[in-house]
Amino acid sequence: MKKLTFKNKLGYFLGDFGNCMSFAMSSSFLLMFYTNVVGITAAAAGTLFFVARIWDAFTDPMMGVLCDKIFAKRLAKYKGKADKFRPFLLSGSFLVVASAILMFFVPGSLSAGQKLAWAYATYILWGMCYTYINIPYGSLASVMTQDPAERASLSVARGLGGTLGNMIPRMVVPMILSAFATNQAKGYLVAMTVLGAVGLVSYLITYATVEEHVKMAVVENDPSQKVGIITYLKLLSKNRPFIAVCIASLGMLFGMMMNMSMMAYYFSDNLNNMRAMGIATVISMLPGILLAPFLSRLVRRFSVKKVVSVSSLLAAISYAAILFFPSNLWIYIVLSGIGGLFMNIPSTLVYGMVSDCIDYNQYICGERQEGAIYGSYSFVRKMGQALAGLIGGAGLTIVGYQAGAAQSASTLFGIKFLTVGAPAIGLIIAYIGFRFIWNLTPEKQEEVFAAISQKN
Repeated sequence: MKKLTFKNKLGYFLGDFGNCMSFAMSSSFLLMFYTNVVGITAAAAGTLFFVARIWDAFTDPMMGVLCDKIFAKRLAKYKGKADKFRPFLLSGSFLVVASAILMFFVPGSLSAGQKLAWAYATYILWGMCYTYINIPYGSLASVMTQDPAERASLSVARGLGGTLGNMIPRMVVPMILSAFATNQAKGYLVAMTVLGAVGLVSYLITYATVEEHVKMAVVENDPSQKVGIITYLKLLSKNRPFIAVCIASLGMLFGMMMNMSMMAYYFSDNLNNMRAMGIATVISMLPGILLAPFLSRLVRRFSVKKVVSVSSLLAAISYAAILFFPSNLWIYIVLSGIGGLFMNIPSTLVYGMVSDCIDYNQYICGERQEGAIYGSYSFVRKMGQALAGLIGGAGLTIVGYQAGAAQSASTLFGIKFLTVGAPAIGLIIAYIGFRFIWNLTPEKQEEVFAAISQKN
């Protein structure tokens, strides 16, 4: 197996960094943009997020299957010499950036109903463009290497890219919005345009530097033996590691997205210090960045199951503890920093675990189906995002949030619970999935790798 180079890992790092330029803008600032600038109610925005993410949840597996089918055609056309996922990085990069900018541009001449329709159209469009590039990017790790240590290093690279990518918007956007205090609509648009340009360059570098080393033959299917959706789901139901990752990721993504989308409200209303959001983000994420290079060693010493399950539990405890203290900037920074540090561990390592699930799928049924499996995994992640969007928007309405007005004490506690209490619940779910369902021990992984190596 060809060893991955620094260039390969840097390219993979920049892929998720580029993803986050639009994803972090969407998850951290779009709800506030809709409620405070466009004038869409929090409940309507939450419904929009739920509907769009449900749609994305179904398009993700479709994109995965499409990757598999297009690859078969490319192999036939280029006589066995073709990349499976890299081409999507090039064609999808421009689509993601353009649709993200449209998402933060709403013509002022539109009526309230037309603005909501525009929001639906542009947000769903961006979600589909994001799916077009993210499913191939996520599946890429499984064809770059099959070496467990190398795969862990790719997970770390992606985790670092995602962490830094999430940090940049939350640092930069509050400063841009402060500079455009009298014209917030323009501020959001300028912010997304700047971040979009950064994302585009990152995608193009990723396309130029990653390589697909694992070459799998495509088996021509007999039309009479086509696998239907029910049969496919039955196959996945036998993949216990995949079920564990799905349950854990559902809880983890729900928690992460709730924290990201509510943080702007917490800093604006509870702490009355929006500019401090960027500083708090840097302080809370820096320990995770420093720890990332050592995650491979932790996994080798304690096993991935122990590392991700214990860290999920500690993250849940840290976020829950914030509820019992008064709203204070430094208390939030310290406890959310600890929570973010531990939450970053499973969110970083989970991508390598998905690759393990792909190997296990080949072990139990003889087919890898990288695109379809990653698409199905992404379906579950989008369900977590959908729940976060719905509960976030509906939650603001339930606690009595009023855009541009002073909030009551009960509303402020409600915002606080949505910001840190909901993530704690999601991380408990993640702990259950990792601790009680994941069953791939190091010994079993060696058995799986040996078996599929013989078949290849």
